[in-house]
Amino acid sequence: MFVVALSPRPRSVTDVAAASEQLWHQLEQVDTRAPFTALSGQLLLGVPDGPEAAVDALLRAARLNFCYIGLGIGSLYEPVPVEADLVEGKAVRRALGALEAASHRGERVPICVSSGNDEMDGELEGLLRMLGHWIRTRTEAEWAVVDLLTPGVRGQQKAVAEILGITPQAVSAAIVRSGYNDELGARAAIARLLEYTDQL
Repeated sequence: MFVVALSPRPRSVTDVAAASEQLWHQLEQVDTRAPFTALSGQLLLGVPDGPEAAVDALLRAARLNFCYIGLGIGSLYEPVPVEADLVEGKAVRRALGALEAASHRGERVPICVSSGNDEMDGELEGLLRMLGHWIRTRTEAEWAVVDLLTPGVRGQQKAVAEILGITPQAVSAAIVRSGYNDELGARAAIARLLEYTDQL
């Protein structure tokens, strides 16, 4: 099981209300077993529905660049409640520990992972931070295109171009510049590693 813990850094934003709205907008799009819930003003907790959703949650938070991020991997007491504040088990404790570590390490992309396997945790953190840093370099124009794409669906460029009022060629160029296809491959690889780690 996977649990994601987030702690916003108010000093990192000038408009706290707008930042909070952005964060919730991103988290609402994550597939979850228990939706993200604010346990306090400085702690949000959620249970993604599988490794792909866990990667999605981590990168959505990393994209906004104002949260410490912790991922816990391990068991949860069954049945898993649909309210995140009622979830208990190793994955929750590890997520909170990872969040604490993320808030003290001074990383450019403050993501930490805790699974009980220090070597695997370090490797996962490196991959997640690298990908998180990469997606932060996207321009608003590139995000406008990427946010309208559905992975695995062919022939989307014309529809996206019509929505944005640009040419299909401009959409294609934005996809290439954004590294979107590379991101999809990296997400899949990280999700596979998360699944493997969860089974150790």
